[in-house]
Amino acid sequence: MFSKASFIPFFLLGLCLLSCSVKEQRSLCPCALRIELKDVPGPVNLWVLSGDFQENYHARKDTVMVVQVPKGKIRLQAVAGAAMEARQNLRIPVGYECPPVYLFSSLVDTGRDSTAVSVTLNKHYCTLSLVFDGPPGWGEPYWAEVRGRVGGLSWEGTPDPGTFSCRLDAGLSVRLPRQEPEQELWLDIAMPDRVVRSFALGSYMLQAGYDWRAPDLDDMPLEIRLSVTEILLHSRQWSQIVPINMDI
Repeated sequence: MFSKASFIPFFLLGLCLLSCSVKEQRSLCPCALRIELKDVPGPVNLWVLSGDFQENYHARKDTVMVVQVPKGKIRLQAVAGAAMEARQNLRIPVGYECPPVYLFSSLVDTGRDSTAVSVTLNKHYCTLSLVFDGPPGWGEPYWAEVRGRVGGLSWEGTPDPGTFSCRLDAGLSVRLPRQEPEQELWLDIAMPDRVVRSFALGSYMLQAGYDWRAPDLDDMPLEIRLSVTEILLHSRQWSQIVPINMDI
């Protein structure tokens, strides 16, 4: 028979063991991750990544979802406007423009029973739009091509080196991927039979104050006035006159 005095230590030990057991079981429980997507640009592909764990979800703007994820640290990735796979960079084939890509990538602490994260996708492309003005005797249509050294983007939206080359479409616009400041970026202007001139577009955009490191990239309108002797490049911030007979 246990005395009342001897029973107390055993009772406390039992509570201690019980609490440890509950604590151990809770550590194995998943975390309820609340994901809020607001004002996202169209359908979104979203991945939850943790080691070998990988789940894919599809969502639209103003969506709130709760998913069960492993406790610890997870990587949350989201993309809209481009075909990208988890853990793989975006590649832009030569001859094609950058897709209208919006990205989100973040490491999330899921060590608690529940947590929440707000997903904001950033715009990682710039739409360059040209307006031509020139003598009709030069022939139509004019065409233009942009060449650069960024062939893709990482999940964080950083430029991935490669070859970029894309002729502007009939609407005289092209989507450019995010660049590093002072990255080589060239604009070729041509008539139907020959290239008229190549411009250091990247340098001119920097002179205009364009910010390639902004979270959301602005679009860039550019007016090009052609004459027999010179070409004028004009935007809201600057103008550049280049004689046609200058060496590139």
